[in-house]
Amino acid sequence: MQRVLLLGLVVLAGTVLAEEPGSVFDGLFPQGRLTVPLASLAEKEGLAPDEGFKISELGRDAHSSHHAVWIRDREVPHRHDRHDLIVVILKGYGEMRLRDDTRYVGRGSILYIPRGTPHAFRNLSPEPALAYAVYTPAFDGKDRVPVD
Repeated sequence: MQRVLLLGLVVLAGTVLAEEPGSVFDGLFPQGRLTVPLASLAEKEGLAPDEGFKISELGRDAHSSHHAVWIRDREVPHRHDRHDLIVVILKGYGEMRLRDDTRYVGRGSILYIPRGTPHAFRNLSPEPALAYAVYTPAFDGKDRVPVD
């Protein structure tokens, strides 16, 4: 009887451990650790019906800042003269313009945009797109220069 019970516990533990964990944002910042399920981030912090673009800071340290970015339609083409940018598309798909080149990007795409590079995202999905963006150095909210 004990062997059967022990075998059952091993099988049950193996089943629980074999499940894939959900996707999360997990960051360790000077202010503390922030862990947010991505599904929760997409639903809780999303765009209001009258908003086309929103950026929310998730955390920062002395060298970088981390943001959630929602885009309903499109960004105005722009560049950042003092910041490098890494973007990970978390939800949605669309066209990403980098300089004069346009590529299709979707969930899981990772983009590196060096400072001074003109860029813009155009959402082609039916729902607002969501991206994770890392600015180095930490974004000051002012370094967004419109371009043609």
